[in-house]
Amino acid sequence: MPLETSCEIFKGQLVFVLPTIGYGWSRRLPGTPISQPGDSIEPPPPFNARILEFHYFNGGIRGGIAIIEHQSHSLNSEWIGFCVRDGMGTLTFNLLTNPTDYNIRIGNTKPVINIDPEKLPMPEWIQFQGSPFMSGLGYIVDLEMPSDAILKRIRKNQEAM
Repeated sequence: MPLETSCEIFKGQLVFVLPTIGYGWSRRLPGTPISQPGDSIEPPPPFNARILEFHYFNGGIRGGIAIIEHQSHSLNSEWIGFCVRDGMGTLTFNLLTNPTDYNIRIGNTKPVINIDPEKLPMPEWIQFQGSPFMSGLGYIVDLEMPSDAILKRIRKNQEAM
């Protein structure tokens, strides 16, 4: 399930990030084994982030890196790494008309994206080397999309899956 390459227009732009419960959010310390989720936490409130990079695998955008730019948010200036969930599927999504959910990690250092489906489970594609991070699920959409439209498109996407 890659993002359409048309999403490149969002590089350098602010987007809206809506953390969701999904399988829950956790805080992980450096050295936490892949098989352990970390300490359970509440998902952070929604925030804005600026997309800085997209990462490709097999010709499609599978993930990216952004920095949180939301002055009133407790995570302002933190880094976010994201990968499209079920990133090896064949459906394509975007940040405007067909949003999807992402594995999201947030930390205070720039993450490394290492897309290696043969060796790593998808959430581990986002690596904060040597620093603690939060991990969970969420949606990333165009900042200009009204909130009612965001929810409507997310619900439509969930019904289709």
